[in-house]
Amino acid sequence: MRVYSIVTALALTIQAASAQTPVPTVLAQAAQLTQEKKYESAFTVLDKADPKNLQPEVLLAKEKLVLDYYLISMGHQGFGLRDLAPGETVEKLRGREGNYSMHLLNLPLELNRLQRKYPTNYALSKGLGDYWYAVLACGCGEQDKPEQQKQDLVLRYYNAAHAHGLGDYTSYFGLGYVQLLRDQVVPATVAFEKSVALKADYPNSHYNLSYALWLQKKSAEGIPHAKAAYNLYVDEPRRRADAARMLGMLQEQQQKPAESKAAYQQSLALNPQDTPSMLGMLRLAVAAHSPEAPGWAAKLYQLNPADDQMFNDIMDIYQNNNQWAEAEAFFSSQLPTASKEPTAQGLLQFYLGALNMQLKRPQQAYPHFQEAKIQLEKVLRDGHAFLNKIEEGIAESKP
Repeated sequence: MRVYSIVTALALTIQAASAQTPVPTVLAQAAQLTQEKKYESAFTVLDKADPKNLQPEVLLAKEKLVLDYYLISMGHQGFGLRDLAPGETVEKLRGREGNYSMHLLNLPLELNRLQRKYPTNYALSKGLGDYWYAVLACGCGEQDKPEQQKQDLVLRYYNAAHAHGLGDYTSYFGLGYVQLLRDQVVPATVAFEKSVALKADYPNSHYNLSYALWLQKKSAEGIPHAKAAYNLYVDEPRRRADAARMLGMLQEQQQKPAESKAAYQQSLALNPQDTPSMLGMLRLAVAAHSPEAPGWAAKLYQLNPADDQMFNDIMDIYQNNNQWAEAEAFFSSQLPTASKEPTAQGLLQFYLGALNMQLKRPQQAYPHFQEAKIQLEKVLRDGHAFLNKIEEGIAESKP
């Protein structure tokens, strides 16, 4: 009986102590510490108030803290946090070695447990959607689950939360992101529009909305959002370069080559190695029969002369403009300085053979196919599909 009495008294004491700090006060304290970038201290406040994760509001606050501000993650089940010094940022520290307090928090387990207890608390559904979107976006947890299943879980939980009026700009963005992955462009557009309406200064929603509109050939509607993304990505040069390129793509779709070219140039000024922007410049130059075309083709080629996709991209642009002779002239001009590495040599020779066949010059094609075979047999196995293509070329061009 004495032991029972002591335990009971202790439990009452703990409950009384907890009651002295109401949940709204705890959440406000944690929010203030978070604003001061004292992320470890904020988590400590939340965890002391609810160490067993019995309060939905506190658990959701823990989730937001660890997902937004973790510096290191162990499968998104353990999160390293730290109070940051002036000038330090999560973006600069994330993934680097350091001294962090590690907190184990199995979010799907804890959120599902509370959802069973509070089945009409759809904030917990949103919390589950936030978790699965974070895992999907960073690729850093739940490795035993296929991507399709993670996408399903994002859609399931976000749709449940939205059906009960519990969406925010991040959940609508996450919904649109998954729908875009699944080529569900129209629903994704609606989701991104809702995200923009809820937070007009969130650049990712503007950027993805402009992309979804480009896919639907609604360039006039997409241009303002690409411009908004460009202006909002002021401290992120690489993403600003992406937004400038997106603007170029939309203006190219509107058949405004001068405006498109200016946007691609903006993108390349921020990210000189941006392959899609280089391809945009090549498309414009080839379409205009500009003397700049070979220069842009050369820049692309030199990025990786052993990349078959690069050859296809360049070839497609010339082909779409029915400029087979210009394509052959460009690739021929690369022969004197081309890498002697077998893959690079073999691909160059193969495409020169194919171009000469297109130009109905089998005699010129034949030695290119022969040299392509010599080079690529050094790096490809017998029976490889590419070697079979070469054999067909040899047979069709043989004198």
